[in-house]
Formats: sequence, structure tokens, C-alpha cells
Amino acid sequence: MAYLDDPSDSSSSDSSDGDSSSDSTSSDSSISDAGASDYPSSDDASSDTSSDGSSDGASSDGASSDGGSSDQSSATATSSSSPVDYTAMVAIPTGMNDGLTSPSPATMTSALGSPGTPNPDDPTKCGRSSAAMLKLFKTASVGPFRVTGLIPAVDALTRVFSAVQSSKPDLYNLLGTGGMICVRPVRGSTTNFSNHAWGAAIDISIGGKFTLRGSTTVQQGLVDLCPFMHAEQFFWGGGFSTTPDGMHFEVSSELLAQWKSDGTLP
Repeated sequence: MAYLDDPSDSSSSDSSDGDSSSDSTSSDSSISDAGASDYPSSDDASSDTSSDGSSDGASSDGASSDGGSSDQSSATATSSSSPVDYTAMVAIPTGMNDGLTSPSPATMTSALGSPGTPNPDDPTKCGRSSAAMLKLFKTASVGPFRVTGLIPAVDALTRVFSAVQSSKPDLYNLLGTGGMICVRPVRGSTTNFSNHAWGAAIDISIGGKFTLRGSTTVQQGLVDLCPFMHAEQFFWGGGFSTTPDGMHFEVSSELLAQWKSDGTLP
């Protein structure tokens, strides 16, 4: 479905619902404000974040000091420089949303009001945003693409993708989006809006492909992207307990509360 920002790759039929039917709790109760030191460094290996031990192309014995033949040293160097296959499907790691929770529709409505009116002809398609919400949106480039969404969310995504570009440029070059804003209910409901309705969520593609909603495996690129999103307090849909949504990232309850508390949002 085409979201309001309608990026070039938004025609995928797999676009996320942003279906967070209940607040997903984590093992930690809070997270500090994100700063530059919170972002993953270029030294962080993809294999460290994947629960199924999938390799990021780096040799596990590349740091060995044992004297080997020159052929072995050359092979190790070649293996260590092998690119990560960010499109590979891997198991969803646990603990990726530590300290963050997914805001329920009631939480979003309490903080921001009604997002607008669903499409009267087809509620599965995007409806019209309210006049009040339109004042809280902006359209801007966040690096790899342009989006329209909640102003502080767009600003946070700009920082996220700047950090990704610096630390993992090969991943950055594969990033695409299904958009942010779409005023519609979550699947299976006629009253609970998707968090996309408030422009507070984004769907991400890797290499032009989206991970299917409900899939228990996700693209390695989404796993590698998650720590960058977490540093800005975005909750990953891969952690939804009932129906995983690997392409989906959304403003967490904690970040929403922070924006309300410090006046970032009225």
C-alpha cells in the first residue's frame, strides 16, 4: 500500500501493519537518552547480535597469533574482509528491545489524540490525517530516502541513518522504506489504529525487499539496523510476541513519554 510519503519502493504488498496490539514489556524499565556513544561501532560484528550464530563473513579465528603458513594468513585476511550478506534470512534474536516497550493504540491516542479518519471505501488503505496531526508532520530526507512523519521521529531517523552510513555503509546503501504515515486500523480491528496512523512508525526494506509480517526469520540487515534504532529508543517489530513484524520500527512508549515531558510534543 502507498503511504503518504509514497517512496519509490512503497509498492510492496508486504507493507507492515505496525500491529502492536498490546504494550510489549522488556527486562529493563528505562533507557537513558541516546547520545553518540550509544550507537554501535563499526567493530560490532553482525554475528554478535544474531541468536542463530549466523556469520557476518568474518573469520572466527582471524585473531589467532599461532604461526601459520602464508597461505593460511592470506585466507584469513580474505575471510575477514568478506562482505556481510544483509539480505540473508536469520532467526530473530532475543533482547533487542531491552528497556523499551511498544505503545498501545490507547497510549498513542492519549498522547496525540485521534490521528484522523480511516478510508471510508477501504479501511485497509490509508485515510485522511486530522488537521491537528498535520501540524506535527514534516517531510524531509533522512539520508537514504525521504519520509513524511512525526517531526521528532523524522529527526531521530536522520540521526539513525547518519550513524549507519558512518559505521555500516554497505547496509546504508541497501536501505529502503514502505513509508511512515498511513491512517488505518491494525489488521483485525475496526477501532484500534496502527501506529503508522500517527506517523510514528516506519517500515524498512533491505535490498528492495521487505520481511513478511509474521515471519520468524528476518533479514540480517534488520538485525544489524536494530541497535542503531534502539539507540534512539525505537521499538523493533521483530520483538512483537504474537506476530513478529521484522520490517517495522516505531517510537517506543518511553520515547513518546519523554517527548511529552520535555515539550518536544505538545
